Amino acid sequence: MTELIKQVEAAKQSTYFSGARLADDLARFLERQAAPIEDAGSLLATSNRVYLVGSGGSLATLQAAKLILDRLTGLATEALTGYELIWRDPAPLAADAVAIFSSYSGETADTLAAFRLAKERGARTVALVNTADCSLGREADLVITYESAAIFEAPLAALALAAVANSTEARVEEAAAVKDSLLASPPVIQAAVDSYGERAEADARKFLNSQHMYVLGAGPLAPLAYKVALTVVMENIRIGGTFCDAMEFNHGPAEALERSQMDAMVLLGTDASRPTAETTLAFLEAHGARTLVFDASDYGEIHPLLTPLVLNSLTQWFVVYSAILRGITDLDARVFMGHGVLSDAPWP
Repeated sequence: MTELIKQVEAAKQSTYFSGARLADDLARFLERQAAPIEDAGSLLATSNRVYLVGSGGSLATLQAAKLILDRLTGLATEALTGYELIWRDPAPLAADAVAIFSSYSGETADTLAAFRLAKERGARTVALVNTADCSLGREADLVITYESAAIFEAPLAALALAAVANSTEARVEEAAAVKDSLLASPPVIQAAVDSYGERAEADARKFLNSQHMYVLGAGPLAPLAYKVALTVVMENIRIGGTFCDAMEFNHGPAEALERSQMDAMVLLGTDASRPTAETTLAFLEAHGARTLVFDASDYGEIHPLLTPLVLNSLTQWFVVYSAILRGITDLDARVFMGHGVLSDAPWP
């Protein structure tokens, strides 16, 4: 066994590479947490405003969940960071509002500060955390734990099911399709992880000399593109990363191609945003950009709103090889995060 293969096998046990175990973790989560997820759906049904609060990758999860909530329900939702909730100090944050906080550790400083504000204002609170033994877990009105490294997927799955439970009459059929697809997703995810794992090393070597990568996505995949650019490419490969919604690429970023070579990861979905993303991809390739494409249509049947559940794991495969080939072998360690340099809060 080569040293590279040994490092990859070790990475499969890390907190970071959740995709290696995601199918089992997600299936277990959906089975074990059905009751609190149902309670969350009932809580949303009595609210007039829903605030989704998190930072980094958790914020991306909540942005993806907001799209599902907006699509299926009549609930007024916002997804924002903890400090933004505090700075806004919104008037609707009151007793008839529900505030949902996502944090793996349950101790993220800005998320916890926003949680305190919501409690002071009388809002009902929900915590999406790894374990209940944390500040958010101990103090929230309702706690949903995932007890795994499915940091992105478990909260998204929970909120998708809560959205299904609150679907409008006009969206009942689509809500049922979302639920069926979600419950059937673990083997689809596993097949995708196994399939792309065979090509991940070659893709990582192709971009081994890259110093900056743009990550583009649209619709349900825009939040994932944000997460990959800011909390994966920069955090784990430790090169520059820029997020751009594929719909916005022609409003300025395209001009960079006139004088620079661009490396771009493009996430293609199966929803109505796909044609726009494909147009942007074609423009990139026609003007000399090196592109890495993750196309949800290549990896089995899954509802268009749930494609981030599949593609997140595939981007992790690419990053695992990219990091190891650059000499970054402990994917769970950070240089600054969780070491008291930026804040006292533990990662993540």
